Amino acid sequence: MKRALMTAAVLAALAAPASAQRSPDFATLDRGDGISHIGLDVAWVNLDPPLPAAPYDWVFHVELHGQYVLHSGLGFYLALPFAKSSGDPDEGEREGTGALGDFDVGGLYTISGPQLSLVFRLGLVIPTASEDDGDFSTNYWGQMFRLTDIAMVNPDAWYARLAFSPLYHASSLFLRLDLGVDIPFAEDNYRADPIGRLNLGAGFDFGVAALMLELDNIIDIDDDDEDPDGDDDVFSEVAVTARFMGETLQPYLSVGTPIDDGVRDVVDFFIAGGIQGVLH
Repeated sequence: MKRALMTAAVLAALAAPASAQRSPDFATLDRGDGISHIGLDVAWVNLDPPLPAAPYDWVFHVELHGQYVLHSGLGFYLALPFAKSSGDPDEGEREGTGALGDFDVGGLYTISGPQLSLVFRLGLVIPTASEDDGDFSTNYWGQMFRLTDIAMVNPDAWYARLAFSPLYHASSLFLRLDLGVDIPFAEDNYRADPIGRLNLGAGFDFGVAALMLELDNIIDIDDDDEDPDGDDDVFSEVAVTARFMGETLQPYLSVGTPIDDGVRDVVDFFIAGGIQGVLH
């Protein structure tokens, strides 16, 4: 009987949500940390049509995401985006369409400390997105809200996602660094390049709310690139985010824009908002 009670106690402890450091979530960086939550993001990406690559006025991006972390630090996460574009055919633009993105699912392990935490993630992008050209364009430009997840628009390839993120939070200052790579594997008749990620975020925690600055960088890792400078292989965006830090509900508002001139010729800016529910 005593052994059975001890076994039950151990199982209950392992199944309980982790007690992690307080770490306000950024809007555009990787989401993994030691806190269980479920959230909904919405973003409006303003475009500058008409262009062959993006013949729309705007794209509306919606994403459901969540993660659950056990007391041991082990956990899992998932995310699924949807995008809706709008265009006026009378103005030479393409008629808008709705498109489901790729499904992102995986596991994570968090080592939580009072000031510094380390997050390791291993995931898989499942190609559930439509192969239609209009749907791909809608997903692609809608994903400018979260450039770090650009692999989730490819309808032809699976991606293995590896990431490492140190998180620091002390004296109201918090920092995040994301180092990651998305490695594609596809059919023999289709080729995709690995995508590197280097994200930086810094913010100030006021207690009731947090204000943060975010920088996303993705690198197209292409061994056959003919550009010796590699300028066309690095894409970046910057965002400013404010999040209300309620005990259970944490809504946020974010405004951002691409940094690269080539992308800014198409994407003027994005405005995003959403809410996250912390699971205690």
